[in-house]
Formats: sequence, structure tokens, C-alpha cells
Amino acid sequence: MQITHSWTVTTDPDQAYADTTQVEFQNDKCEEAGALRYECEVTEQDGGHVVTVKRLMPSGDVPDLVKKIVGDKVDIVEVVTWGAREADGSRQGVLDVAFKGQPISLKGTTRIEPDGTGSKVTVDADLRAKIPVVGGKIEKMSGPEVLKSLQAEETTSYAWAERSS
Repeated sequence: MQITHSWTVTTDPDQAYADTTQVEFQNDKCEEAGALRYECEVTEQDGGHVVTVKRLMPSGDVPDLVKKIVGDKVDIVEVVTWGAREADGSRQGVLDVAFKGQPISLKGTTRIEPDGTGSKVTVDADLRAKIPVVGGKIEKMSGPEVLKSLQAEETTSYAWAERSS
């Protein structure tokens, strides 16, 4: 199931990238998303950064079919491997989210690019549940919870952009 979510912030791409590659930003994102516990790490790599976020999340408002598979809590490991800065200030990251112990994954890209005097952030990813017969249903039922997580990142981006103004 394809999931795409975009938002704009008032900061330029360099500042938006600097924000998202701060451990404190990732901590704020986890708190905004309602994580029960989390651990965030940012390391430099090849002109970019690797952002690793491990968090335990409540499974949320998902149907019983999904809860039977994932349980009441979901252990998530999110890794974004950011590439080097492009000439216009854009950055692209490879997104890989694993739901530990579950046959579910989210893989795609995150992009920060110029948008007027600010930046546009776009997450474009594919949610997959590799479960015979019911995988497609699980994806559709889990999609709204994934979107809530992206909206938590969006809210955090707005708060951090406001601080930078």
C-alpha cells in the first residue's frame, strides 16, 4: 500500500535537514506520536546522516484482526539514511521501518526540497504486510496508524521551524 505525505515548513532545506537530524527533534517526534519508550541515535555518514529511532508504540485504533497479529504494542525500528546535499539544498533519505517480530515493513524515501522561502518535506513509502490471504487487509487497516506517525513528525517540524524563526 503506497503512503505519501507532504508538508511545508518556513525554514530553508538546510535548516529543515539540520532539525530532523537532531536527536532532540527525534525525541520530540516520538513524544508527539505517543511512544511508550524510545531511543534515538544520529550518526554522520558519507555527507549525510543515519537517523535511527527505536520506539515502542501502542498499536492504536486498529481493528481486532490487526491486533491479533501485532498485539497491543508494536516495537518499531525506523532508519533514515540521508544522502549528501544537492546543489539546490535538497536532501533525500532512504526510509526503512521494521515492525520487530512482525511480517510488516515500510520502505521508501524522505525528501526535503526548496519550496518558496521554505521547504517541502515528502515521505513516499510502501507499506507491506507479508501475510497470506489477509496481507492487503492488514495494510489498509494499518495505513491510518502509519499516517498518524507521519503527522506527528509534521507537527514536530512545525514546532522546530517556529523556534528557528
